[in-house]
Amino acid sequence: MMALAFAFSAVASVASADTMVAVSFNSNLTVGNRGADVVSLQSFLVSKGFLTMPAGVAMGYFGGLTKSAVAAYQVSKGITPSAGYFGPITRAAVSADSAVTTTTTGTTTTTAGCPVGAMFNSMTGAACTTNTTTTTTTTTTATPSTVEGSLNTQLASNPADNANIRTQTDVPVFGLTLRAQIADVSVQTLDLQVNVTNAGQSENPATLINTMKVWDGSNVIATIPVNTTTFTKDQNQVYYYRLSGLNFLVPKGQTKTIVVSFSTNSIDATRVVTIQGYGSSALRAVSGAGVSSFYNVGGSGYTRTQTFLKPGTSILTLSAATTPLRSMNNRVNPNGDSLQGVTLSTFNLKSDTGDSTLLTVYASTTASGTLPTTLYLYQGSTLLKSMTVPSNGNVVFNNDTTTGSTVAANTIQTFTIKADFPSNTANGTFASTTIQSVVFETPNGNTATAQGSAVSSANQYVYTKAAIITLAGTPTITATNASITGGTSSVIATFPLSINAQGGTVNMPTSADVVVTFSNGQTATVLNTSVVSNPNSNIADGSTAAVTVTAKSVGFAPGLYNAGITSISWNAGQGTTTQTYGLEDFKTSAAANQQ
Repeated sequence: MMALAFAFSAVASVASADTMVAVSFNSNLTVGNRGADVVSLQSFLVSKGFLTMPAGVAMGYFGGLTKSAVAAYQVSKGITPSAGYFGPITRAAVSADSAVTTTTTGTTTTTAGCPVGAMFNSMTGAACTTNTTTTTTTTTTATPSTVEGSLNTQLASNPADNANIRTQTDVPVFGLTLRAQIADVSVQTLDLQVNVTNAGQSENPATLINTMKVWDGSNVIATIPVNTTTFTKDQNQVYYYRLSGLNFLVPKGQTKTIVVSFSTNSIDATRVVTIQGYGSSALRAVSGAGVSSFYNVGGSGYTRTQTFLKPGTSILTLSAATTPLRSMNNRVNPNGDSLQGVTLSTFNLKSDTGDSTLLTVYASTTASGTLPTTLYLYQGSTLLKSMTVPSNGNVVFNNDTTTGSTVAANTIQTFTIKADFPSNTANGTFASTTIQSVVFETPNGNTATAQGSAVSSANQYVYTKAAIITLAGTPTITATNASITGGTSSVIATFPLSINAQGGTVNMPTSADVVVTFSNGQTATVLNTSVVSNPNSNIADGSTAAVTVTAKSVGFAPGLYNAGITSISWNAGQGTTTQTYGLEDFKTSAAANQQ
């Protein structure tokens, strides 16, 4: 009896764990590079939605489009600076986003007729088990989001309309503020309508513009040389141009501004330029899996008007302020903070013909005692810059990065220099600041020095204890024609003063502390001094007293006379100080004395 043998085989498969091997780039890449690494990089950028290769253009050359795409990728990864250079940090990020997955599968086959555990078949001698290993390698590249995003668009507030453009290089003329919703959005093209008029007549924009640039902050993402064929004119005689290959990435939930600037030819006459989006689909953006969306950024809500004027010159004149600075007493607390905001100089700047942009102010400070620590330059009430005072007292205020430093054509503006003094300033210190010269920029970009001589100012005094003496009203003078002994007549002058004590008690002044001089050269006797205070005594620290000085002189011939206080002595607890400065305005107007 024959035995019928049935052959059985068993197959078992075991898959090993997957492994991830990072794809690496062999070198840094930048504009001008070619080769396989560039192809790999461009393929990656296309897959991520950062790069759209122009039709008919093969991969393999690192140009401006690739640079912009790399920059957009860097922005998405938070890599700074986002300059479009494919260096070590960006290479590592791209390698991490692209990986190779290797899967190894092991297969074991058992031959029929083999007892469990046997290595060979006893009848045939064949091996009881056969092992087979299969390896599968898959390249995985991060895929772009399939979610379609959108943009909120509005006309950027800066650059604003400007009716007085006199510069020619990289002048910002138009901007769009864009906010991405739902997903990242990349702006690819912007159709720009440009209307240039000269005396109301339309011109080809190339008569004015020689270069257009598109900016992402301080980065230039596109540069377009302009010639007579750059702009297209449609059937309505409207000039427009398509700015393409921008790759201007707006990350999800963020707001960014894209700005267009013009550089112009030499201007022979005023040009008025209006800029807006061209047509109802002027802006094209890509999001999701290459989905394009179009936006209307034209019309009155998206229009900027810029007026380019013929660059000209200007003349700036330096002079003393209309109201000259008078000497004053100031008090510094030797046990407290520094003395701040002491005015050391005031001066005027007048601009004729055109605007003058302030560049540099050269100032020198001298002191008998202690130099101030810091000087502050103000235009009106606007602080332009502060500078530390060196040991030689020479300070250079450079305002190249400071706004508000333009003197408009045919105007005069007053500038002020204030100072801080340290708490250890020597008692009795006096200091002043002289404006030596001013350098400015004319409307055509030239640099010039202001006309006029250096402007000096009166000394300012610093004490640890001080009497602050000011006029409380207008001094008056009267003359009497009544005959006095010897046929003479009298003149009476009255001075209302305010005295504030700082740092110590100030002795109440007497007639012996005040010298009044009449214009005929006669020093009059101060007949009386009345002090109105509460109490009617010495002036306590921090208090203010009203003091009226009355002076009378006799023996005047007919004529016009005035009187003035020429010195005041005061004592705040550290000896008597005879003040002869800061009294220029302590005088009366002229009064007639006729017999």
